[in-house]
Amino acid sequence: MLKLYNMKRSTLPFLLLFFLISINSICQSKRLSARVLKQLDVAEKDMVNAMSNGDSAAFKRIAGYDYLDINANGTKMTLKPMLIDVLNFKGASVNFSEQSQRVYGNFVLKNGRAKFYFGGQQVGEVFYTQGWVYRDKKWQFVHWQGTITKDFLQKK
Repeated sequence: MLKLYNMKRSTLPFLLLFFLISINSICQSKRLSARVLKQLDVAEKDMVNAMSNGDSAAFKRIAGYDYLDINANGTKMTLKPMLIDVLNFKGASVNFSEQSQRVYGNFVLKNGRAKFYFGGQQVGEVFYTQGWVYRDKKWQFVHWQGTITKDFLQKK
C-alpha cells in the first residue's frame, strides 16, 4: 500500500506539469481578431514612414526589443545599431508587391517583394520576410530579412 501511495505521489508533479503546459498551449493558440490583424497594416505603414523620415524614435516605438535585421548586403543588426542606421533611410521610399502573410498565434510572417527608391531612382529590390509579434496590446516589428532579387542583379 505504501509503495502505491509513493508511486501516485511521484506522478502527481508530472501530471500537474502536463496540465499546466496544456492550458498554456490552448491559451496561446487563441486566434487574433480581424481588427487586430487589420492594425498590422497600419503598423507596417508606420514602420515604413519612420524609415522614410529617418525617425529613429518612431522606429523604436514600433520595433520590439528583440528586433533582428538581416540585410541583402550581408549585414546583421539588432535594435540598437538599427536605430542609428534608420537615419540613412531618410528620403527613401519603398514599393511592396507580391505580398502574403501567415499567422502563427500572435506572430505573423509577411513576405513579398520590395523595391527601394531614393530621389525617384530605384536603388534596390529584394524578396523580404518581416516578422511581427502582437504583444503588450500592439504590433511590434521584430524581424527583417531581405535577399536581392535576380531581376535587380541583372539590371546592374
